[in-house]
Parts: sequence; structure tokens; C-alpha cells
Amino acid sequence: MNKDLSLDKPLTLNQRIFQFFLNVICLYFAIYIVDSVQINNYFFVVIAVVLIQFIQWAIRPFFGLIARVSGVVGILAISLFGNAVIVWIALHILPEVNVESFLGTFITAWIYALLTTIINWILVSQSDDVFIAQILKQSKHISSKKSEKPGFIFMQLDGVSAPILEGQIKAGNLPNITKLIRKDDYELNSWHTQIPSTTPASQAGILLGSNEGIPAFRWYEKDTEKMVVANQMSGAALIEKRLSNGNGLLVDGGVSIGNLFSGDAPTNIMVMSKLEGDKESIKNVREYNSYFYSTLGFMRSIILSIAEMVKEVYQAKRQQSLGVTPRIKRHGSYVFLRAMTNVLMRDLQTYIVIQNMLKGVNSIYVDYLDYDEVAHHAGMARPESLASLRGLDWVVGMVERAKLHSPRAYELILISDHGQSQGPTFKQLHDGKSLEMYINDFLNNDTVLKESRPTEENKSLQTILPTKSSKPNKKNEQKQAEELNQSNIVFTGSGNLGNIWFKDHKKRLSLEEINKYYPELIQSLLILEGIGMVIVKTANGYICMSKSGDMNLSSGKVNNNNPLQKYSHHEQKSLFRLSQMKNAPDIIVISTYDEVTGEVHAFEELVGNHGGIGGWQTEAILLHPKKYKINKKHLDDGDIVGAETVHKILKSWLPK
Repeated sequence: MNKDLSLDKPLTLNQRIFQFFLNVICLYFAIYIVDSVQINNYFFVVIAVVLIQFIQWAIRPFFGLIARVSGVVGILAISLFGNAVIVWIALHILPEVNVESFLGTFITAWIYALLTTIINWILVSQSDDVFIAQILKQSKHISSKKSEKPGFIFMQLDGVSAPILEGQIKAGNLPNITKLIRKDDYELNSWHTQIPSTTPASQAGILLGSNEGIPAFRWYEKDTEKMVVANQMSGAALIEKRLSNGNGLLVDGGVSIGNLFSGDAPTNIMVMSKLEGDKESIKNVREYNSYFYSTLGFMRSIILSIAEMVKEVYQAKRQQSLGVTPRIKRHGSYVFLRAMTNVLMRDLQTYIVIQNMLKGVNSIYVDYLDYDEVAHHAGMARPESLASLRGLDWVVGMVERAKLHSPRAYELILISDHGQSQGPTFKQLHDGKSLEMYINDFLNNDTVLKESRPTEENKSLQTILPTKSSKPNKKNEQKQAEELNQSNIVFTGSGNLGNIWFKDHKKRLSLEEINKYYPELIQSLLILEGIGMVIVKTANGYICMSKSGDMNLSSGKVNNNNPLQKYSHHEQKSLFRLSQMKNAPDIIVISTYDEVTGEVHAFEELVGNHGGIGGWQTEAILLHPKKYKINKKHLDDGDIVGAETVHKILKSWLPK
């Protein structure tokens, strides 16, 4: 195994002595400023530091056992209170020390951990070194599998569009990704997503080789009379069951990390389709707990998480004070969610990736949500969104450095599942009135419509909860089922793609039938501000209609103005494919698109959005070594089109 001596070389004796006495000073200071902890003889502070380190070593297996039972949330809880327990034990054992309350010990432990963490950062020169050195230290027990064939790491930068990535590379803001291009002979390609331009459709296509029957992020099925939500455990499992043919991207000894689907990997960690009822998947994530209940690892993540939350509050206020538009309210729970995705989840996933590299696994596919989550709330090119992209560049740097320690060579492939567009939401265009409300008005309020709510953030939270997390998820699904039973018509929004199903009709209605049962509905939609086009079935095929013209998607015939004129020439095929899906809605709705500003209008409250067409949301990335060629047979008019095509390309690169 190759070694980077600057990272895993042990500290010198002088450094260790210096480190020890700095720890003594830190504990002395922590005890000094906490009134409820008193020490009569400060020589015992030296003994306390030794005792704390011994107890940490002795009690670690016990903490590990608890973490394995309780999941990642248990790991975080142990990290939060474990150090306090250790300090409390040490101080209670020693004479000349008076501890009046556990709260005082808790505060003392946190101050001590905070100060020692900062000191260790300084000693090892920077937090990045501490991060990777900690992983290497905790990976000494791992048995490695050597191979002459290269392994592959597929890193999904969720929601990053090709124009955004290219712009940041040219601006010099992504040094590690730029190094891949400049020194490692990488090539940046874009690929065109089909509709819906969402994670479930793209990731199913990339990992499983098919995304047939995924018409939206969530959809209603007339034959089962149920809603399918792709980032819920039951929804993801159902999709994978339908689409997997047993020969996914990761079938040959791969590891799937933090994805919606497994890609037929034998090892799945925090994979949504495997979380419910898959004990092996739950067990896998618990094997990676040591980083978080180590003082350095947890304190690093906590410090950065707090900093991330403070930044979010400041940046949200700054948008308001500067009058930045479009913008949405960045609610309280999102402050916590941003810390989860941009620090805790990112650190945990990177830790798992590197440990599996050290094992020498054949392939890894990992989904980083950082940029996508921030851009949804802040905007696709706002400073905080671009900062989160720089965080992903840091991950690339960590993985590249870890390659020096792996038992086999690894090829790093960067890919995204879609891009993002932005604009005022539909509700903002209409002073708080949603499209569901308008449809109710058009139908004389004789129906109840299912409200569209952003659901993408659920995935981040569900994948880190312990085993019993399926219970609240089940309650949520039961509530959705009750709402669904009270509805005659179902509406869902996937970015600026809207979907309408008529529940009272078991088969998909044609334009003629819609006009019969719901007169004036289509025309009322088309003249509504923010609505660009609708797609419906007719006796002559599938028709894309705007208020000034229409196109027959089946034949390509245009009447008056072509509603797809301002879009990519690939969209006719893409919309035709979507329209033919078994689960496609009765009416597909797409918002207007401004070619000058690039703005679209989401039917859910997200300023940065994706799902439909217009702007950069359909322009995803594929960054790979130039030595891996893209066969011409995988190109459509010179372009890579569709996630299923990306799957074929990636499979062709894997060692036989």
C-alpha cells in the first residue's frame, strides 16, 4: 500500500509531550471557568488528563456496542454525552476534585474537547489533515483486497449543472476538480437529462439501467390507487423492485452509499430502497461509527455544523436586507438540514467512501446532496450555493489523497443527476395562490386537490435515523393516504413540472374527454400567468399545447407557433417518452420559460428547482479521464441523452 508520510506519520516525541501539556492547560482552563467543578490541587489536572485518555481507550468498545444498536443518531448522542461521561468519571475518581452537577461536567467536557480539537488542528497543520489522518488511524484493522484492475468511484454531485461547474472551474474556485483536468487529463462533458429531470429518474437510469415508469418525483397510480413518493422508503423499494434486472452498475462487488437505489450492489449503506426491513443495510452503516465518537472527529463536525448554521441564518437575512429576488423563506428546520447535508452527512459519506477504498472494493457510487439542498433554498448561483460546491471540491481532494493509501488504483468519475433552474415560484407570481387553488376555482370548488409540498429534504433526515425511523415514515405515509382518499383530483409538482390526475376515471383521459368532463379547464390553464404549455393525449397522438400553438409529439406536426421552439431539440422525444409512460398524468403542465433570464416557475416552494424543462436543469455533468472514450453509438445527434445512456457508458468502462 502506498503511503503519504505527511499524513499518517506519527507525531514526534516532542510533539506528543507538547500536545499533552497543552491538553493539561485546556482542562485547567475548562475547570477554572466552570463554577460547579472545583479542584483543590492543580497537580491532579495532569493525572486527570492521563485518566481521561485511559478511560476513552477502555470505554470505546462499549460505546461502539451502543452505537451499533442505536444507529447513526445513537452515534451522535454518544458523541454529545460520551465525552462528558468520561470526564465526569475521571473527575469523580480523583481526590481533591469536587463536582457539584453533571451539567457542570458536561460544560467542562465540551470546553476541553473544543480546545483540544483546535490545538490538534494546529499541530497537524489543518483540519483536512486531521480528518484523513483520523480515518487512516481507525482503518488499520481493515483487511484489504488487492487487484491489478482499477476500481471506480462514481461521485454524484447532486444538482450541479454543467454551466455552473464550468463557470466555477474557469473562475479558479475549484482547485481539486481543476487539477483533474489540468494535470490528470480529465474531460468535462455534459449530458442531457430526460423529463422528469429529477434525482429518482436520473439515478434509477444510471444505477439500474432503466427509469421507465417514473413520470415525476411523486405520482399517483390509477391501477393501484396509491401515491408513490420516490424518496420514501416504500416508494424507493417499489421502484427498484420494478426496474432492477439484477445487472445494475454496482452488481460486481460494488458499494452504494447515500443513494435512493442500490444499483444491485451487494453492500448498501444509507440507501433508501434498502432501509426498510433490510437488516444488512442498517448493520453496514453502524460499522462506520468510530469517526463520530472520537473526540477529534465529532468535535470537528460539530464546530463546522454550528458554523454552517450560523452562516445560513446570516445569509438568509442578507438576502432579505439586499432585496435579492427571487427568494423564498428559509425556515427553521432547513437551518439544521443544511448542517446535516453540508457537514455531518458529507463527512460521514466521505469517511465511508475512504474506508471502502482502503478495503479495495470494486466500485463505489455515492450521492452528495450539499449543493442541491442549498441551491433549492438560496438559488442556483448564489454565493452560499457556490460555497457548497467548493465543499464538494474539498471532498474530491480528500478522495484523491486517499487513493495514495488504497491497495488498488481507483478511477474517480464525477457525475450529476440533473442541474437546476430558478425563478419566482408559481405562488409568488400569484400572491400566494397555488395552481391547486386555481384548478379548484376552474372546477367550481367541487373537488379537493392534494397539496404539493417539497419532499426532497426527507431523504437526508431518513437515512441517518436509527432502525425504528420507519415508524414515523409509516405514519406520514398513512396521513398521505388519508388525504388522497379525500381527493377527486391529484396534483403534484416536481419543480416546474406539474401533474394532474383525475381519480374518478380509471383510464387516462384524452383531450376530448377532458373537455367533456371538465369544460374550459385546458384553456383556463393555458391563459394563466406562469403556465407555458400542457401535454395531453388525443385521438391522433400526444399534443403539446400552448396558448399560441401546438405540436403533435407523435408526428412533429406544428400548428401556428411551435411551443417547443425555445427549448433543446431533444425535448420533443423526451416529452413524447414521458407522455407514453403507463403512470403519466392526465394533464402534464410545464411553466413558462424566459430565455433571457433563464427563469422558470416551480409549482413547489423552491427558488432553485428542477423536474421539467427550461434553463440549466437538464444539463448534467460527466467528468472522466480522457482515456475512457464515449462510443458514438451512445450519442444522439452528438449529445449524451438520458440517464439510461449514461448507465451504458459507465458499464462499458468497468473492467470485464
